[in-house]
Amino acid sequence: MLSTHLEQLGKLTPSERKLWVYLQANLETLAFENGATLAQKSGVSPNTVSRFLRRLGYKGLKSLKEELRDAVRVQSLLNGTLIERLEQPDDLIAHLNEEIEALREFAECLGSAHWQDIVSRVSRAERVFVCGFQTIRGLAEDFANRLALVREGVEFLDLYSGVLGQWLDSHKQRCCVILIDIAPYADAGIAFANHCLQQDTDLVVFTDEYGIARHIHTPHILCMKTKTGLILESTGGLTCALNVLLHCVASAHKSHLKNRLAAYRERVQRLRLYRT
Repeated sequence: MLSTHLEQLGKLTPSERKLWVYLQANLETLAFENGATLAQKSGVSPNTVSRFLRRLGYKGLKSLKEELRDAVRVQSLLNGTLIERLEQPDDLIAHLNEEIEALREFAECLGSAHWQDIVSRVSRAERVFVCGFQTIRGLAEDFANRLALVREGVEFLDLYSGVLGQWLDSHKQRCCVILIDIAPYADAGIAFANHCLQQDTDLVVFTDEYGIARHIHTPHILCMKTKTGLILESTGGLTCALNVLLHCVASAHKSHLKNRLAAYRERVQRLRLYRT
């Protein structure tokens, strides 16, 4: 991608060559840079950064990041950097600090109107459908099962089951769809999300920093950092955010929760599902 643009430039200045080498070596972390930090880390001036990006055909760093973001994430399971990550000094504390920082950023939004609106839409909907694709499906299905314990009308929606009966039957009800999506599956997620919006369905999206947020137009999106330096991107932040949502929805339904949990306990005991 970048190489194609570079072929059209011809000779580079020493500063541009220095910046180019840095860009090529750090594509996966470029999403977290701005013009100033990119200049500092590459050892060139901010003017060199902006001038070089314009020569490459970009309006600025933002447009370059938009072009790279999905491509880098989609290829992350296929490239050789996975093994290289294991060959780096094994500083697990640094990786955990990245996880902690992501959770700190999430914690800052918990008192916001944005978060309260997400909780309200999930709590007040007559039906809630949870959807996730491929490797993220397990996380989505587990969350749907747990959410169904604290409120009624929750189902995991499998778009590839071939029938979608429960989805078809819900068109007269106030529905909320919770889409858990990461960039490799963005095509399916974008199509499904846009269909929900066209049907005036409340759509809540939990995604990663490389995800589908810029492709759909709903304000109810929460992005969690997944790149923490481990061999594979971490879903820890997404899991934590969903756990907090579950707790908030349970609080909103607490007047009915006691009877619901009592009924659950009685059925579990009668069926002897758990050892006591």
